Amino acid sequence: MSPDLRAALREHFGYPAFRPGQEAALRHVLAGRDTLVVMPTGSGKSLIYQLAALCQPGTGLVVSPLIALMKDQVDGLARRNIPATFINSTLDLAEQNRRLRALAAGQYKLVLVAPERFRSPGFRSALEAVTVNLLAVDEAHCLSQWGHDFRPDYLYLAEARRQLRPPVTLALTATATPRVQDDIVGLLGLERAERVITGFNRPNLMLRVVPARTDEVKLRRLRDFLAAAEGAGLIYAGTRRHAESVAAFLRTELRRPAEHYHAALPPADRARVQEAFLSGDLPLVVATNAFGMGIDRPDVRFVVHYTMPGTLEAYYQEAGRAGRDGLPAEALLLYAAKDAALHEHFIEEGAPTPAELRHLHEHFRRLSAATGLAEIEAATKLTGTKVRVGLDQLELAGALRRADEAYGRLRLEAGPLTAAALRQLEAENTARRRHKYHLLGRMADYAQTGACRRQALLRHFGDDDAGQVEAEACCDNCAASAEARPARAGRRPAGPPASPGLRLVPARPEPAPAEPPPPAAPLPPAQQKLLTELSQAERAALIVLDAVARLDRLLGKGKLAQFLRGSETEAVADLKGQRHFGKFADLRLADIEALIDQLLDSGHLGQAGGLRPVLALTPLGENALRNRAALQVNLRLAEAGQAARLRAARSAPAGGTLAVTRDLLARGLAPDQIAAERGLTDSTIYSHLAELIAAGQVDVNAVVPPATQARIVAAIEAEGSAQYLAPIKARLNDFTTYGEIRCVAEAWKRGRRPADG
Repeated sequence: MSPDLRAALREHFGYPAFRPGQEAALRHVLAGRDTLVVMPTGSGKSLIYQLAALCQPGTGLVVSPLIALMKDQVDGLARRNIPATFINSTLDLAEQNRRLRALAAGQYKLVLVAPERFRSPGFRSALEAVTVNLLAVDEAHCLSQWGHDFRPDYLYLAEARRQLRPPVTLALTATATPRVQDDIVGLLGLERAERVITGFNRPNLMLRVVPARTDEVKLRRLRDFLAAAEGAGLIYAGTRRHAESVAAFLRTELRRPAEHYHAALPPADRARVQEAFLSGDLPLVVATNAFGMGIDRPDVRFVVHYTMPGTLEAYYQEAGRAGRDGLPAEALLLYAAKDAALHEHFIEEGAPTPAELRHLHEHFRRLSAATGLAEIEAATKLTGTKVRVGLDQLELAGALRRADEAYGRLRLEAGPLTAAALRQLEAENTARRRHKYHLLGRMADYAQTGACRRQALLRHFGDDDAGQVEAEACCDNCAASAEARPARAGRRPAGPPASPGLRLVPARPEPAPAEPPPPAAPLPPAQQKLLTELSQAERAALIVLDAVARLDRLLGKGKLAQFLRGSETEAVADLKGQRHFGKFADLRLADIEALIDQLLDSGHLGQAGGLRPVLALTPLGENALRNRAALQVNLRLAEAGQAARLRAARSAPAGGTLAVTRDLLARGLAPDQIAAERGLTDSTIYSHLAELIAAGQVDVNAVVPPATQARIVAAIEAEGSAQYLAPIKARLNDFTTYGEIRCVAEAWKRGRRPADG
């Protein structure tokens, strides 16, 4: 190692040695070579550009999105007697100019600049008077539209770099797949850049995923986890509402000191929470991803994701805030398949339509004064996300030009917006939307995998050593496999069982044996009963698990309940010949679904998917089925009279069938639930309801949602007739059924008839 570098490291930072990758990156930069650095969160990337700036003349210009933390970073450098400052939109124009003059005079070794400053031609011109010998681009993955945190402001850096004649450039990130790495190098024009990639493994980080399908279950799992967890922790929630409610739960129910943090908090409150956490005075923060990059507290012992993130990059970056001191730490994901729906909403919000872009552009054609984002949202009736994304896209397309910004006020001038430009923006939005759905799928795959989670992460990031990586405490799946090995060898594993990680077991298309296979190893009498000794509820729980394991395809909760009840609905008609079909014929559909819910809550079943999740076995469920375990569940059994009534309703004569359907609707059942209850098809039930609507015995509002009614009525009126359903269907989307159209058509025709008199 170079004695000069070691001496500089000790002199300026007091460290005895470099961490892996730091010295190699420094040598490249000091030799005048552009460099891309990809190192795990907490591995000391900022030290590279700080020391590089100190070891050569001139100034280091650091581009960082961490506006909320810039002052803290500059204060930390000042405590080490390193002259530094920052320039961002929190400063008025006079103060920005004062700091630029001081920068041109050589008074600073390091200057932190927010990326949006580079939108301003005036700012870029002012930098030409500065001797910039190093340009460091922190969080460089923000350059790539194919990464998890694309920020259009970063796209102005290539032009700014050329204006700076260009200086040696150092791009740094912790979360970049090979595709994103190539994007960074290409967009900055660093074709000959050296690459220092130390790998993505964090061997001190234990990775766990625990199924938790509802907020109630999540809070219960969180309570159990915190009862055994020690030290400081971060809990990430997907929405501001959840951040606030979970923090309140920790304070009121668990008596734990905790605060919430999100972007809607007043700046003073955000600063107070952040400072209290970083200083060690506050042990728990529940936050959205606004509590993000730059959070550098070394002794965080755990990170819990209350809501599944939308990408593996975001997940690993946030999870990586645990254990920065190198000591054991834990990353826990409370997985609910429905969380994917939140990110599907975010994806759609991040892709404004051509009409919305045109509307936003027209707003600035009429506007002459500076404005704020909230005022634009109010005037255009667009959401905040669509306004921000739309402004970026219109500006990059040349349809808007931005002047200098201060204190959150924007001044934009509208240029031409052509049809060709709109088509191009629409194509780009479509491509980005498709890619984001792909990233969301990879995140769900991680949550559902039965393989090593660490290796799944490393392979996602293109880490060549993923197959050889080892860690003392790896992940819940590896822990479960390690426990299962001695059990299969006839030895009882010591200690408590591993967490029931969500490992989805695929359905088996081959016919299964007549009974579940014998247990791999006998369990103690208190934990196992012979199948004949199980209670009716315990046998029912095993039947549910066995049905899931044997089915030819994965089903959601409602469809599985219909299958077990023997409903002859369209959704499960093709499964009629399979084992367990109709096994619970004398149970109410709601009671079967309640039984399935209990198995989900206990971790014996897991869910996969977004808005319509499907069920599959977890390792815990697999083990229970193999060992015929006595699962503690509650099952509401039908009384003899009730069972007889259920059978009678399913075989009601033609004259009474409409009355049965009408009565079930009056009790609050939806059409598909009535179909399942009666063992009839959905279309048959809708035919009943259409007749009842035509006769004035049922209100269409009890059958078809108002929004769907409005679309159907518009299609009918556009067609000019409700006599034929096919032309109406052709005017609607694929999700509107003929049954819904038939019901609305009867109501429409009834409304056009003269009143009975």
